[in-house]
Amino acid sequence: MTDDSVLTCAIAEWMMEYGNVSALGEGEQKYLLAKSLFNYTRRYGDKAYGLGYLDWYFNYEKTGKVPVPPNSMGNGCAMRVSPIAYGYKTLREVERFAQLQAEVTHNNPEGIRGACAIAAATKMALDGKNKKEIKDYIVSKYFYNLDQNIENIHIKDEDFSALCPVTVPQAFIAFFEGEDYESTILNSIAIGGDCDTVASMAGSIAYAYYKKIPDNLLKHCFSRMDRKIKKLCLSFCDEYLIIP
Repeated sequence: MTDDSVLTCAIAEWMMEYGNVSALGEGEQKYLLAKSLFNYTRRYGDKAYGLGYLDWYFNYEKTGKVPVPPNSMGNGCAMRVSPIAYGYKTLREVERFAQLQAEVTHNNPEGIRGACAIAAATKMALDGKNKKEIKDYIVSKYFYNLDQNIENIHIKDEDFSALCPVTVPQAFIAFFEGEDYESTILNSIAIGGDCDTVASMAGSIAYAYYKKIPDNLLKHCFSRMDRKIKKLCLSFCDEYLIIP
């Protein structure tokens, strides 16, 4: 499991407990989101979290107060956003809450844009939109250049980047060129660079689109989870996934 896995689970737990509590205002929701992110990071402290996120975490730990988010365009808020696509009926709601969770740890428009784009594409895939419809929407609203292919965006080690403007388009291209869930993940790895996070984002859209993950991959992933994460994943599936 990676930091991507852990923080996605943090958002999933918040989604199940508080995501649709209408009495809560945006400030209260941000506090609860921050608390969930903090608690999961503390429990799984051995993962490779980004340095900016760790600054946020340790500031929270030291003061007991939710810190002002850094001016970050990192992909941490996009890699964890996918559970939100399952919790709301409309695309507008999904984008609103994707932005809300991003603003807890990211105070840069590029980071927020990335999170909203991944969440929107995941929601559209769940709703049965085809790849052209998803691509047209993302390009027109979020202005990413998606007229590229795996070969011409291959990342060399020295060009590693964990920024949303770099990695979010990579995730979309991995998805658009994929033929199923597994090939989407392999495309993400082939790009290089921050490929675990690219795979997290691309895989989120791919599962929503193809509605299937190979049994051998599911078995392997569950073998890497502890009891708490397994229970959370199964509870989330029971509550939100009406597809086999």
